[in-house]
Amino acid sequence: MAEIETKAETVVKIMTPDERKRVLIEGIKKTVVPAFLGAFFAFIFNFKFGHAQDVLWFSVFLLVLLLSYYIQRLIYPSIGVRVKEFETKDWLYVEIFTIIFFWVFWTLLLNN
Repeated sequence: MAEIETKAETVVKIMTPDERKRVLIEGIKKTVVPAFLGAFFAFIFNFKFGHAQDVLWFSVFLLVLLLSYYIQRLIYPSIGVRVKEFETKDWLYVEIFTIIFFWVFWTLLLNN
């Protein structure tokens, strides 16, 4: 019996300088928006709940996650990010980044 070798074809997409610039700018926007949203939610939760003694962290986590998802779905098209090209990994990236910034800022605010 002859062994059949299958080779996966690698598709290399060559990007023009304009496409590279667009991807770079979108990447920066996808980093800055979650950072500001996370800090914004941290200030809101610190103002509303103070030292967070009566708040379940998991419910705060879910609330921030859901609200930031819908806010970002509205913000990105208005600042020129192509949301229709987003994949699951892109949404996970921006949501995890938002949560990380939220926890860092909220922790800093709680320690004051």
